[in-house]
Amino acid sequence: MATQQIFETTKGQATARNTHASAAQLTKKEVQALKWCLKGKTSWEIARIQNCSESTINFHFANIRRKLDVNSRMAALLKAIQSGLITVEPIDPGGCREPD
Repeated sequence: MATQQIFETTKGQATARNTHASAAQLTKKEVQALKWCLKGKTSWEIARIQNCSESTINFHFANIRRKLDVNSRMAALLKAIQSGLITVEPIDPGGCREPD
């Protein structure tokens, strides 16, 4: 599913259930898992970083999807960013130059 389609799907869900989205409260561990997911880490990698089992991380993601009322990690990331639960740091364009 394309990112635009996911965005539109979560946008429609947020409009329909706006009060539910604003009431979502994620735990510190859930927010950390989302941030690592945003950086491209797998459940296994996040588990190693947070010193827990992969099933614990998958449990966190199941709770995140339930709390945000979405069906995928990508949709959860987008909804968390839209609602301000996590922030995305801007990319420094100065670090990406073409070779001379």
